Amino acid sequence: MFAGSPFSQRMEKPEGRMAVHIPMVYEKAEPMRWEYYVLTIDTREHSLVDAERLNKLGREGWILAGILDEKERGSLVHYYFVRQATE
Repeated sequence: MFAGSPFSQRMEKPEGRMAVHIPMVYEKAEPMRWEYYVLTIDTREHSLVDAERLNKLGREGWILAGILDEKERGSLVHYYFVRQATE
């Protein structure tokens, strides 16, 4: 049976000195806010996104989160980007 708090227990160090556990203190932080951007390309009219365009979006803080290729239903390719909101 456990009696007492885990923070009040003492543990013996190998050198014979006692160690005391100090509780952690957590502050309530605001949840992170995100913004999203979807870039849709019609491959019948435009070529796919090249490295230059992806690097430009990366410099703006956008992270590529996913790609959806709708070639079975059409010719659209969707690029999904996310970044932390600055507001």
